[in-house]
Amino acid sequence: MKPMEARIVKRPLIILAAVPLLVWSIFVLPDVAAAARSPWDWRRPLILLSGTLALWWMSAGMALAARPPRLERVCGGLDRLYRLHRHIGIGAGLLVFVHWMLEWLPRNLVRAGVITRPARGGRPPGTGPESAWIELAKSVGEWAGYILLALVVIALVRRIPYRWFRSLHKFFPLVFIAGAYHGLLLMPADYWRQPLGWLSALVATVGAAAGVQALAGRLGAARRIAARVTAIRRYPDAVVEVVCRPDAAWPGHRAGQHVLVDFGHAGEGAHPFTIASAWRPERGELTLAIKALGDYTRALPGRLLVGQTVSLEGPYGGFTFDAPGDNQIWVAGGIGVTPFIARLQALAARGGASARVDFFYSTARARPAAYAADLPALCAAAGVRLHRHESWRDGRQGDAAIRACVTAGSSVWFCGPAAWGEQLAASLYAGGVLRRGTFHREWFAFR
Repeated sequence: MKPMEARIVKRPLIILAAVPLLVWSIFVLPDVAAAARSPWDWRRPLILLSGTLALWWMSAGMALAARPPRLERVCGGLDRLYRLHRHIGIGAGLLVFVHWMLEWLPRNLVRAGVITRPARGGRPPGTGPESAWIELAKSVGEWAGYILLALVVIALVRRIPYRWFRSLHKFFPLVFIAGAYHGLLLMPADYWRQPLGWLSALVATVGAAAGVQALAGRLGAARRIAARVTAIRRYPDAVVEVVCRPDAAWPGHRAGQHVLVDFGHAGEGAHPFTIASAWRPERGELTLAIKALGDYTRALPGRLLVGQTVSLEGPYGGFTFDAPGDNQIWVAGGIGVTPFIARLQALAARGGASARVDFFYSTARARPAAYAADLPALCAAAGVRLHRHESWRDGRQGDAAIRACVTAGSSVWFCGPAAWGEQLAASLYAGGVLRRGTFHREWFAFR
């Protein structure tokens, strides 16, 4: 995990692991340690612990998938919420794998004669309705674990098209509910007499509620409205500009925010796009600038029609240029210019920026009539200093010019290639050139 990314997700992941571990250590560990006579005696407690941790992590992933506005604000935007959701999903997959291996590996090593299991007392016969439910929970949990591990692998393989990933991901609420049933039913009676049991039931209930909401297609429904495409403009650098008129329920948006847009194409669902226009209630329109970066966005221009109905969900995002200080430094690459266009329009509408703003915009080549052709005039109207860079002519955008603009009260706002953002943040933070926590960027990395 890269340094900036690690800072974004590290704290909530630590909390998510520390809370159940702490409760387990206080209420379960002392009895386990007192009763254990050999390493084998730790096997079942560790199976239960790993299963409990997996349940908590899957529940948290389901809660984040519901994208509630309060959690979005806490995370600092939907892009960060999704990134945290992704890491929690990976962590849950690893915990399920550990849980499975603690169950499967020792048993099969005994069968192979590699290790010897200590003698144990007789077990009650497996009959009666309770035993039947327990056997069902074991089977359901085993298959839910296999499916979860497969979904995690699919999520990590970015060569798999988004529409396939999305279709398979729809099964996750069912997988979670099956896993929660497995975990809660097999939880020992002792757990239910202390906080670990009822806390686990509580987090599982939160996850199950989000799962039911997902299965009903209600995630984000409260923030979803219809809109009509009023104009489509194509540019020679594989960018299409789509102007939409949302219905009266649209609350407006702030420059730098994005929306989830469903163009009504089967199997695709909603994709996130940054809004490339400031909100003007008297006009009642918003603009999306979409660059052909993948299978779907390459085919999109040929599938759009003026007058068609689309679904907008949002607005989302915390990339809204809110930072104290004397000046801001904007850095964009390619289609990363979109949030800055919205901000430029907002600044121009109110008479220009009140503090110094330097805008470094890098493109591969400046083509005639390419997207954002009016950028110099827009920057002049907004009172923003534009530093244009063309990599085919000038080489790679260096850090020296950007560093020269940094002052004690500066904040940096970046939207562009992920690798460039990581390198630039590290360079500006090195030696205290830029204060920690003042480098802001978008984190969307959809396939």
